[in-house]
Amino acid sequence: MALELVWSKRANQGYARIVKYLEDEWTDKEVQNFVRETKHFFDLLKKNPRILEPSKGHKDLYRGPINRLTILTYRYNPRAKKIVLINIRDARKKPLK
Repeated sequence: MALELVWSKRANQGYARIVKYLEDEWTDKEVQNFVRETKHFFDLLKKNPRILEPSKGHKDLYRGPINRLTILTYRYNPRAKKIVLINIRDARKKPLK
């Protein structure tokens, strides 16, 4: 099953913010580990789009951890064979209301 992974503007900004923080505060090794870990997770997500917990209030919306410090929210559209990454954020930050 070949699924397309589409990044929203918010997801792209959130990912860039996390990488920037790692670059500023940690070593290149941690940045490379994070990038490799998220790439591996997205490969798994393409193979199993229902890997994370579904939302109770929204159809085809899923949310959960990429790792212990990063939360992903995405929408899976099985008809279009598309996964839209809605948001990627640091788990230590308060969610938007």
